[in-house]
Amino acid sequence: MIESESPMRVVIDTNIWSSGLLWKGLPWHVLRLAEENKVEIVAMLPMLEELETVLYYSRLQPRRLELSLEIADLIAYATTLVSMVELERIEPVVIADPDDDVFVKCAVAAGAKYLIPGDKHLLALEQWQGIPVVTPPRVPRTRISPPSGQVNR
Repeated sequence: MIESESPMRVVIDTNIWSSGLLWKGLPWHVLRLAEENKVEIVAMLPMLEELETVLYYSRLQPRRLELSLEIADLIAYATTLVSMVELERIEPVVIADPDDDVFVKCAVAAGAKYLIPGDKHLLALEQWQGIPVVTPPRVPRTRISPPSGQVNR
């Protein structure tokens, strides 16, 4: 019997989460791949707490209401897509925005293949301890590319 390849482990930041939950495009496609067990999204509790906070931002409410989505449902959906890791202590990494440290440390602790942020401070790292820090289009196309002809919601 041939064993199937395990899903690629990735960490995504809050920008990718909120874009993927509320719009189509490459962030949405990453979430779909997690649904299909083609990628494994790894997270820590503070990351999901930040996502919930961001989903309450007033600038996102028109879109959320247009889609008739409840924040609690979005968070519940996100938790179904992630494998959780824990760290006792997070050392400073992203000097320009220390709140972003959790994403970097999660990627290292999980042995992630990629850290996929939309945040400029994280993207400025380019890599951390051998983990590439890239936007969704920079992840190998065989893993993250959406089907051709996809349209945005």
